[in-house]
Amino acid sequence: MIRRLRGIRRDESGAALILAMVIVTVLALGLAALLTLSDTSIRTTVGLRSQVAATYDGDGATQAAVNAVRNSTFDGSAGTHCFGSADTLHLDHFYGADSAAVKCSPDPARVPIHCISLPVCNRPSNAILTLGSVSGEDGLHIDQPNSGSVFRVHGRIFSNSTINVTSGVLSTNTQVYARGSCRGTIQSTPPPAACNYTGSNPDGPDPNYQPAADIADIPYRTLPTCRTPNSVVTFLPGYYDDAKGLSDMMAGNSSCKHSTWWFTPGPYYFDFHNTGNNANPLLNSNGGNIWTVNDGYLVAGTPIDSSGTQLAAPPVAPTIPGACHNPIDPTDQNSALPGVQFIFGGDSQLVVKAAEAEVCGTYSGDKPPVAIYGLKSGAETTTALTGTNALKPTGVNPSTSFSDASAAKLAAVDGSFTTWTSAAPNTSGVITSSGFAPSSPIPAGSVLQSAFVKVTHRHTNPGSTDDLSVSLATGAGPNLVGSVTGHAGVTPAGAFVTDSIQVDTTRTGALAKAIHAGNFTGATIAVTANLSAQSDTEDIDAIQLELKYTPPAFRAAGGCVTAGPYTRGGSTGCAVVSTINTSGNLFYVQGTTYVPTGVVDITLNNAVEQVFRFGVIARSAWIKLTGSFSFDGPVIEVPDDTPGSVFSVYFTTYICPAADTCDTSGSPVLRARVAFADSDPAAPVAGQRQVSVLGWSRP
Repeated sequence: MIRRLRGIRRDESGAALILAMVIVTVLALGLAALLTLSDTSIRTTVGLRSQVAATYDGDGATQAAVNAVRNSTFDGSAGTHCFGSADTLHLDHFYGADSAAVKCSPDPARVPIHCISLPVCNRPSNAILTLGSVSGEDGLHIDQPNSGSVFRVHGRIFSNSTINVTSGVLSTNTQVYARGSCRGTIQSTPPPAACNYTGSNPDGPDPNYQPAADIADIPYRTLPTCRTPNSVVTFLPGYYDDAKGLSDMMAGNSSCKHSTWWFTPGPYYFDFHNTGNNANPLLNSNGGNIWTVNDGYLVAGTPIDSSGTQLAAPPVAPTIPGACHNPIDPTDQNSALPGVQFIFGGDSQLVVKAAEAEVCGTYSGDKPPVAIYGLKSGAETTTALTGTNALKPTGVNPSTSFSDASAAKLAAVDGSFTTWTSAAPNTSGVITSSGFAPSSPIPAGSVLQSAFVKVTHRHTNPGSTDDLSVSLATGAGPNLVGSVTGHAGVTPAGAFVTDSIQVDTTRTGALAKAIHAGNFTGATIAVTANLSAQSDTEDIDAIQLELKYTPPAFRAAGGCVTAGPYTRGGSTGCAVVSTINTSGNLFYVQGTTYVPTGVVDITLNNAVEQVFRFGVIARSAWIKLTGSFSFDGPVIEVPDDTPGSVFSVYFTTYICPAADTCDTSGSPVLRARVAFADSDPAAPVAGQRQVSVLGWSRP
């Protein structure tokens, strides 16, 4: 037994062969597995590269389609096509040998989009933004009747100075910022309010909105006829300068009391010249530059009924709010119904007293519907038609006393003159010339500053004087007269002298009225030379009319409007827009209120909905709630998202490798949903559209 074992141990060649075969088999199996894995990896890599290439191609093709629509005026309306005459964009050999096709189809849903940046945003960033930092003046001041009152705001509140809540609670659904201190109870989301804020915030500065029109596009208007009580009194867009006239019309004792004051759609400029700097003597100064609505119903904008249907005119005693088209109605964002913009210049003010008022702005896709606008720049300048620009005659009455008279001789001081010789002592010679028309019309609403008739003359008797008198006729109203003591005579070849004779010195005569009305087209001027000596000779070289007037202009807020610190009932400063707590008082602004250098001071007692829609931007804002105020919603608001003038489309992209063209019968490689916004949906501008990608996916 022992021997056998020893024999087996001595013979190991068979075992070695088996072991070698096992090793070879294991290695072969491992190598086969590795080769299989390598093949799978290579095939996977090739497949992924193909997918990535298709995605890149699809992405580029889709971007080409988006850019094609952005650079077109396609607006998604029925009967139109995304790409000119077709809804498929063919991109042959778009990427090397590969071709692409992008199919466009309309999206029936309206798409709300966030404002991308403030310059193209049609809503303010804040519900309340106060810009002032006047020492001793609150940025936002809230007065409430008791500790249980809640003043609600929907949107951000940002004060560049202080916030003072004297009673109750100031509550908003989002953030509150104040660069100064805060007093009172303030509820914000998230809490607490950021008082004494020192950080940088893009929503704190003035957004610098521009007025809806330039002064050149705003015609001067006189007040409409006011005769019948309980009627509709219609105002046209334009420039109004008479606060006293407006207030008298809208008083409870006027001849058209209890009426509806309808301001038809368009821009209005209120720059009152009743008192103060450059006051117009033609206007009554009583009441200052304050327009008070103390009776009736003020409706500004497109009138509508309770169902939102446009009316030809508002009714007498309309339901306010809801009397004019609201540009913020979420169900009617694309409506083309226009509103108004009330622009205030200088120290012009609006006070709503015992009346109901609703002011509706105009919808826009890229800027807020500013309904009330306070100017912060601009100034009046005086136009001088003097010197070489003085007005000259173009005709002479042939019955004149002066020989060889002509308009050409009287037009300029050039030594070419006309002559009259007295036949007896204390006689007069008269020369009447006409013309004196400005080279371009003087704008209506202009204020006359001065008027002088300049006569260049001489006479020959050194022992007497040639007293002059003038009479100027405009064609309407009494003639304007003036006179001057003449000069001693000179030798026949002596020098001429020029006398300036002022007319319409009170600036309330026919000339001032004609210039203010915009119908001054020239004048007739009679010059009378009075000679005390017989055989005295009067020579007249020139007769000219010099005028200075101030045409209408946008005037930056000034006077009491910009004075501070403002306090309610104080002696310093005045509010651009204010309400007085009286029975029946209602005031609503359907749009943004923008008075960056002025104050808004509102007392509320009967409101039934938001008073300021789309935010308030002012130097300082003062709000007072009375004990009868019962509205439980936000008094001032901006919407969370503003649907712009937006349409959206679906893009479906196909890639055809190694093909001369591509159709849309296969499987798409990319699908996108894209929205396009135009600032004016009625007139899209190619290349100036806002693009928002709402979805971008690989099927």
